[in-house]
Amino acid sequence: MIPDLSVVDETYDTTITSSYFLSIQASLDGFSFCTLDPVRNKYVQFRHFAFKNLTPEELPEIAEQIFRDNELLNLPYKKVFILIPSPVSTLVPSGLFQPGEAQKWLSFTHQVPSGSDIAFTNMKMADACTVFTIPEKLKNLFKRQFPEPMFFHQYVPMTETKLAISRPGNSKSQIIINVQNRFFDLVVLEKNNLRLCNTFEINGEDDLIYFTLFVFEQLQISPATAEIQFIGHHPSANKIKQKLGKYLKHVKQPGLPSGFQYSYLFRDVPGHQFYNLFSLAGCV
Repeated sequence: MIPDLSVVDETYDTTITSSYFLSIQASLDGFSFCTLDPVRNKYVQFRHFAFKNLTPEELPEIAEQIFRDNELLNLPYKKVFILIPSPVSTLVPSGLFQPGEAQKWLSFTHQVPSGSDIAFTNMKMADACTVFTIPEKLKNLFKRQFPEPMFFHQYVPMTETKLAISRPGNSKSQIIINVQNRFFDLVVLEKNNLRLCNTFEINGEDDLIYFTLFVFEQLQISPATAEIQFIGHHPSANKIKQKLGKYLKHVKQPGLPSGFQYSYLFRDVPGHQFYNLFSLAGCV
């Protein structure tokens, strides 16, 4: 397969990848991976394959083909972070969570799809744990490919990153909208605390507008002062963002996450689309 976007900095060294961090995002929308040199705190590689009309059954097969075709994915790495976006998830306060009860917590809010494994990730800044599903075949593929991969839900990078850089005493509501092809995530932060974290289905362009405004009404959030960060990828993302801007004043698409350095070749990488992928290395 030919990547839709690929950059490799001239300082990328295949002989020292065992000191690098590899981050991967795999979904029905695409497969992306990037490499961080933690010594310099600098991203030196990125590659993205876009998918259209891919089924859940086809994703593990396509991922396996990408592993075969991309030499960089067959090198040793110090750490490997895997992000598999899932609409099936729940948040549990850290004080209440026990690993052996992960399935019970998820079953309270969702019917676990067949062929899925249950995983969980700590959200240190939010003092919570995210419990979510991973397709079993996809999880097994990554565990065969890498010795000790760490799996993440999309709530973790976008929430932890925002809480880490949030200014003390900021009284404005901070909203994160992470849009995918078939669903979107809505996170509400107030006074450096997580107030809401939820996922909604997208069946039409106006679904995101409806659910977002509903949350604003229920939580009594001011549309005039709230700061909205719009990230992710959707075929109609620009239209949705424009419509959202009619109701909410401060809707912005961020660039690449702060806290890292980037090769000059990354200037053409749409940071808002891959915001969660590039944030993974900051979650450990």
